[in-house]
Amino acid sequence: MKKSEREAYRRDYAAAKAQGKPFFPYAVYKDLIVASVAIGFVFVLAIWQPIGIGEPINPATTDFVPRPEWYFFFLFELLKIFKGDNALTPVIMATFIVPNILMVLLLVTPFIDRGRERRIWRRPIALTSGLLVIFGLAYLTQAGLEAPVGQAGAAGIELEGLDAQGEAGLEVYIANGCSSCHMIKDVGAPGPGPNLTDEGAKNRGIEWQIEHLKDPTSTSPGSSMPAFANLTDQQYDDLAVFLEGLGTEYR
Repeated sequence: MKKSEREAYRRDYAAAKAQGKPFFPYAVYKDLIVASVAIGFVFVLAIWQPIGIGEPINPATTDFVPRPEWYFFFLFELLKIFKGDNALTPVIMATFIVPNILMVLLLVTPFIDRGRERRIWRRPIALTSGLLVIFGLAYLTQAGLEAPVGQAGAAGIELEGLDAQGEAGLEVYIANGCSSCHMIKDVGAPGPGPNLTDEGAKNRGIEWQIEHLKDPTSTSPGSSMPAFANLTDQQYDDLAVFLEGLGTEYR
């Protein structure tokens, strides 16, 4: 802060102090009013828009899709943005790098911004940063709330045009729990893996699909998908044919 600014601040502070009122009871009374209004507003929101806890979990089912609590929806949606499909968007970005960068910025802000100005309209950088974070969290939370849930079990997938090998590939898909990360025609988990409804339209090829199943990072660097190294040659072929037919032969 410049010398002239310090002197102006001291004059303003002295004038405000001379005209001010004691902390008790005036400041305490105002704090009580504001706190009561804030708590009442929270109660009104909780009654107007309650958050349901959903149905109790059946440990014997295979159709349950776990979802986070509402206050983690922003991170849930962030995981969908960084799907880990390529080297530039690994899933570690959403789970570690981005959250920790924001936490570090929060911790170092008081050491970076050491200005004495307390009027928020005279601190545009702090005001803009705070609003961007708030609106970003609100947007991601709403997006996560509205994200399709689907079903974890793939048994509900209805596809037209399935032949014998397509049926066999679907059975391999179900048996290996692929629906816990992928979705086909709104059946399965919405992430972190990509939606496979139109996978065949990408024309990757059977060999690419098999190589991707055996070693996902060899075809998609940075992919978080686990390797399926215990399938038989026939199972690899059946599953690859099934994936290549999605959106083309199998609809």
